Amino acid sequence: MILNSIEIRNFRGIEYRNFDFKPGFNLVIGENGKGKTSILEAISVGLGGFIAGVPNVYSRHFSIDEIRAEYQRAGDGSCIKLTHTPVEVTCYATIHNQKIEWIRTRNSVNASRSTIQPRQIVKLAEELSTKEGGELPIIVYEAAARVWSQKNDTKITKGNKQDRSLGYRDALGEASNIKRLKNWCVKMELASFRMQKKIAEYEAAKKAVAEFMSIMESGVLRGDYEIFYDHQLEEIMYSAGNDILPVNQLSAGYQSLIWMVFDIAYRMAVLNPDYGFEITKTAGVILIDEIDMHLHPRWQWNVIEALRYVFPNVQFIATTHAPIIIASAKNVNIIDIDEEDYYYRTSMYGLDVNATLENYQKAQSLPSAVDRIVNDFNRSIDNQLLDEAEEHLMALKRELGDEHPMVVKCRERLELEKMFTE
Repeated sequence: MILNSIEIRNFRGIEYRNFDFKPGFNLVIGENGKGKTSILEAISVGLGGFIAGVPNVYSRHFSIDEIRAEYQRAGDGSCIKLTHTPVEVTCYATIHNQKIEWIRTRNSVNASRSTIQPRQIVKLAEELSTKEGGELPIIVYEAAARVWSQKNDTKITKGNKQDRSLGYRDALGEASNIKRLKNWCVKMELASFRMQKKIAEYEAAKKAVAEFMSIMESGVLRGDYEIFYDHQLEEIMYSAGNDILPVNQLSAGYQSLIWMVFDIAYRMAVLNPDYGFEITKTAGVILIDEIDMHLHPRWQWNVIEALRYVFPNVQFIATTHAPIIIASAKNVNIIDIDEEDYYYRTSMYGLDVNATLENYQKAQSLPSAVDRIVNDFNRSIDNQLLDEAEEHLMALKRELGDEHPMVVKCRERLELEKMFTE
């Protein structure tokens, strides 16, 4: 599955917008409050049209809060809420080389559910999910508010094959179930013991997490990263070199990455178990809101490439406003949005982070007070007003301290200029 484009109408703060996407990695950038998350939420509702055709899986619908509303003053202390319907998301996709489109609509505030027209997408999903060995696309929304819960899940079954539809359970929601991952690991371990051989899709899922974390931490593939299930502790463990800890005891940054990648790989294994060791070649659409969340700057440089390496056939649509993520984005489709319009930008890969901040995000690379003093200092130097530059340097020292790198840099430039003028 590839999502080629989408049209959004009356969804949250969006009156009407349409966006084109490309295979591979799509990065939506923009300031806070400009609608990045709303775009992903709208896409998740649209993709829910496919999941609606999968038996025994609850699909994502429009909520009342997602219907666009405007507020007008009434009297001195009240407001009137005006809602705009219908709320619609139109998807244009390619599934198994077949172009297909559908519209999800909620016609009124009082409507209990959303509709899907035409029903071709629902029938296609039902056909693929009930067909033995038919390839199912991965569809996941990793929301910024995603909660990794330990709630109880369906008990382990002893059957040889589990329902493939489980790969879509909670795929578009804000709650993901660690217990379900643990139960799946236990089931795979039991199957491996019973059959006296490794379970291909299980090994591939663990390998995906290990390779992802290796690239995140070191920038290259190394063999000393591992994810495994410990029977005695009944925990999913993470090993990096000589360090071994349960995943749930790691920092928020580690946990968010490991659970996200393991969740995706697990779903691929459940959806397409016949792929065996190649389950990570599953195609589909993965949405990630605020891809930079909880990530140290060093990790931000690697996350896009790590995801593309581990899941090469996935179309990613992610949001960010982190300049490092933007500067690390090689060969990606960048969509820069603001309140009134949006722009498709070429890759900013290799740009200096400060240049990304100033030229593309219209933000300062320094605090306002420091930026003003530094600009005044540089202007004085350029105009050979060295006494004035000395005054600006003193102001910078008061602001930052004598040994701050910026103070040292400016002091050295002033000393150099004095040498040339003597």
